[in-house]
Amino acid sequence: MPSRRAFLAGLGAAGLTATAGCLGGLNAAPGSDESYDWPTGGGDAWNSRAVPNGAAPRVSPAVDRTHEFDGIPAGDPVVTGDAALLNTGVDVVALDRGDLSRRWSVAPGDNGAYRYTGAPAVADGVAYVPEGDTLVARDLDAGERLWAHEFEYVFGETSPLVVERGDENRVVIGAGEYLRAFDGATGDLAWERRLDGIVRHAAARAPASVYGVVYVATAGGELYAVDNDGRVRWNRTVDAGIRTAPTVVASRGPDGESIRGPGDVVVGAGDGSVHCFAPTGERRWRTNVRGFAQGGVAVGHGGVFTVSAGRLYALNAEDGDREWQARIGNAVRPTPPALVGDTVYVGGERLHAFEVGGGVGLRSLRLGGTRFEEELDGGVSYVTAADEELLVMIANGTGDGSLRVLS
Repeated sequence: MPSRRAFLAGLGAAGLTATAGCLGGLNAAPGSDESYDWPTGGGDAWNSRAVPNGAAPRVSPAVDRTHEFDGIPAGDPVVTGDAALLNTGVDVVALDRGDLSRRWSVAPGDNGAYRYTGAPAVADGVAYVPEGDTLVARDLDAGERLWAHEFEYVFGETSPLVVERGDENRVVIGAGEYLRAFDGATGDLAWERRLDGIVRHAAARAPASVYGVVYVATAGGELYAVDNDGRVRWNRTVDAGIRTAPTVVASRGPDGESIRGPGDVVVGAGDGSVHCFAPTGERRWRTNVRGFAQGGVAVGHGGVFTVSAGRLYALNAEDGDREWQARIGNAVRPTPPALVGDTVYVGGERLHAFEVGGGVGLRSLRLGGTRFEEELDGGVSYVTAADEELLVMIANGTGDGSLRVLS
């Protein structure tokens, strides 16, 4: 009879093992919402990277459309209405969703060395695009500049956060040591706050707060809660540095209006730890995973999903217990997970799709959690979803890449 170590090694070859040793864990039903979008880098204002009631491929999908580009994936595909926006590292390009034809781009033709990072955000027909050291508001249809604000430093892998304020939008973004908020229509500066460290990644909005709190992280490991007037309500230190955007444990209910979840905020650190804080700043839990957590965190159906050292980890959002993990292989670009319906999608050496609960468990083992794995002729990086389709960014390893739309 094989040893437990040998049996686990055999399961590892199949890709998925359990680490929590329980039969309960995470559960979800297939999504039924066929009409949804992904309007910002984190999927929504909470950076949840999730559409918990969304419908998306649950069995091996087909490549429906492809767009080739020069450059490398440098941010999530952003999808809203009939448009898709891509960050290719050397440009930000707006495509027509129907045939992936180019609408407009931001970089002049001779500016191939100029680098772009992060993803745009779209609201009310306006695309807010981080372009080097300048935040630019552009008409979504034509790409025309509506307003622009230059920062003292280039943006660091960040996306604008759009916060609704009645009938108006406020746009929050950080660069260098400054976090700034702008009127979405005029570009007027609403407030600015200098922080103790270089702002990295996108800010996230608290789901409910009398102060209108947003969360933002610095490369040095400071997590801040900043209110609607730019005042710091609290800050906490993560010693190993923060490698992911703050992600709020919240989601919309099936009615599209109600908010579910405790509103805790989760970040991944440079030592492979994942940290969870209450809306008041109290530490909820800390969990160690292999390597270092990076790229982004997805939350939904009671789970926190993060990638570290070639593995996808599923943690219990309430206490941080490890529910299951799966090997996804090495990746040349960030591979943040995306949760749609009852399936978690993530890149790596190929496109992977896992059942939210990790399959069927028996004691410390789980089987049957893999829905599909797809070879896509390159390293799979960012994955997002809209209207039952997956949008997948591919890095070809030769200085160029592609967007694949799968259905």
